Amino acid sequence: MGMFGGAGAGGWSSGIGGQAMGPMRHGRSSDGWDDEYLGKAYDAQVVRRILPYLKPYKKLASLALACMIISAVTSFLQPLLIGLTVKAGVEGDTNRIWTLLGIMVGAAFITWISAYAQLLTTAWIGNRLLLQLRTEMYDHMQGLSLSFYDEMEVGRMISRLTSDVTVMQELLTSGSLTFLADFVGLSVVVIVLLSVDWQLALVTFAIVPPLIIVMVWWARHAKAAFVNVRVKISALYGTLAENVSGVRAVQSMSREDENARRFDALNQENRRANIWAGMLSAAIMPVIELAVAIATCAVVIVGGMRALNASDVNVAHLFLVLTSFTLYVGRFFDPIRDLVLQYTMLQRAMAGGERIFEVLDTEPRIKDREDAIELEEVEGRVDFDNVYFHYTEGVPILQGIDLHVEPGETIAFVGPTGAGKTTITSLVSRGYEVTGGAIRIDGHDIRDVKRRSLTRHMGVVLQNPYLFSGTVRENIAYGRPEATDEAVVAAAKAVGADDFISRLENGYDTVLQQRGQNLSVGQRQLISFARAILAAPRILVLDEATAYVDTQTEVIIQRALRELLKNRTSFVIAHRLSTIREASRIVVLDQGRIAEVGSHDELLAKGGIYSNLYKMTYEQEQAQQAAAMVGEDEAFARRRRGEVQPPPQQAPSPAAGS
Repeated sequence: MGMFGGAGAGGWSSGIGGQAMGPMRHGRSSDGWDDEYLGKAYDAQVVRRILPYLKPYKKLASLALACMIISAVTSFLQPLLIGLTVKAGVEGDTNRIWTLLGIMVGAAFITWISAYAQLLTTAWIGNRLLLQLRTEMYDHMQGLSLSFYDEMEVGRMISRLTSDVTVMQELLTSGSLTFLADFVGLSVVVIVLLSVDWQLALVTFAIVPPLIIVMVWWARHAKAAFVNVRVKISALYGTLAENVSGVRAVQSMSREDENARRFDALNQENRRANIWAGMLSAAIMPVIELAVAIATCAVVIVGGMRALNASDVNVAHLFLVLTSFTLYVGRFFDPIRDLVLQYTMLQRAMAGGERIFEVLDTEPRIKDREDAIELEEVEGRVDFDNVYFHYTEGVPILQGIDLHVEPGETIAFVGPTGAGKTTITSLVSRGYEVTGGAIRIDGHDIRDVKRRSLTRHMGVVLQNPYLFSGTVRENIAYGRPEATDEAVVAAAKAVGADDFISRLENGYDTVLQQRGQNLSVGQRQLISFARAILAAPRILVLDEATAYVDTQTEVIIQRALRELLKNRTSFVIAHRLSTIREASRIVVLDQGRIAEVGSHDELLAKGGIYSNLYKMTYEQEQAQQAAAMVGEDEAFARRRRGEVQPPPQQAPSPAAGS
């Protein structure tokens, strides 16, 4: 077909390979998002932006903090109470032993009650934060321009609404309070150690500097290892999703073995990355335990030597000091253990915060002007005034488009892949903003109109109609949820959909599977037509999908199209001859410019691009459609009158009578 390749028997090329109403992807690489933001895992700006989310819950957060402090203090007093109990035992003071045991039980009970109250409070705050973050993210994403969705993969958007928000919630509740609890607990331990014996306290603290050096080295290497694991698993999941989605192409091209080898290679890389990260994770805890053992031994040795060198030894006090110190040495290193255990969560939370705020900071490229007007009534006159557009600077998609469309006209856009058909229809509905010139509706520049008031008067029917989970009735009434049952049925009858809907198991109350997969392509298209008719838009944008159905189904859809396009201004990305011929005017696009404009007969007589393509592609199609039309005329008329023709009775087979 030359430069119109892909039209063939399937019709004019859509230009986007089924991705109706959206341009080719002009964004970052699929792995660029995680890599970029994992590299900023400890940005202080993220912390400053995260903390304000706790402000609405500051009273409850204060309660949780108070419970946490009480729990930490009573918990960290236990070693001292144990030491005092041992001292009382050495001194033979039975009454003091029972008193101290009672205090220990009471302190343990207070620890349990305060910890339980803290967990309940943080769980409530966490669930509220989860709701708030997800709602804020969803509302913001709903208002973003189409260009954002061109650059961001669906899977990564869902990840931000699910896993990233969840890990942020963990950081804001349990994570932040854990760090605070560790800080309070460490402060209590330091104060107690210094008050009991400052010299032995300094012996304990002496192990900290070399441990910090080891921890810094570990953190640097562990961070790189964790980042590498995320990169490898991202590549693995991406390949898996790609192969599952494209399994038909994989099998048709006999690529199973090659893809299996590629997946195995990625799997091995992921395994090696996880092994290295696991080795680093496993190495740090023994180092901390070694530090605890060294500090404990140092306390016992130094304390014992001091006792041996002393002229008079108070055995009871010696037991108090050594018992308390050996227990507190373990408590002193508990916060370090927690930091190691929380390190991965902290890193993921910071990276998740970067990704969340990257979305929240994205400004819609299309905003209502401060003086934007409401578009109350629309006649349907549309003017393209020297329109230019590009997705990427320096790569023009549309150049100097001038077109005047009267109310009620049907404009069919045809042309090769990449000519700008989908783009020009997206500009009409203001999915994208023109980069030069203007588009006017009833004389109003659409940039001067509130976008919601504009879209209320517009209907969009995609090439691959999207049906939502729910009933047939709910899908037809999607644009007008307040519509009566009678209006829904009338819309379905208008496009010839009532016949097959009535034959469904539960009629209009039949629950559709995801994307309407329990319906045929043609049935899904008819429901999308009924949805558009019920919404009653004055301007319609249609990316025709008849290239995907058989000829007889196409005839039904073509008749429904006539009803859909009646009495409204319509812009159709045309694929089939019947739609093209019935259009008020045909606009042939080539390399982003209008090459020809006219009716079917005018363009044939002109002998230009359209005429050449028609002769190569559509003469055979025209003959096939003419034959199919004859048999469908009467059936369609009966459906419109509400008469349902019963299915023909099958004659019994010879075997049935024997």
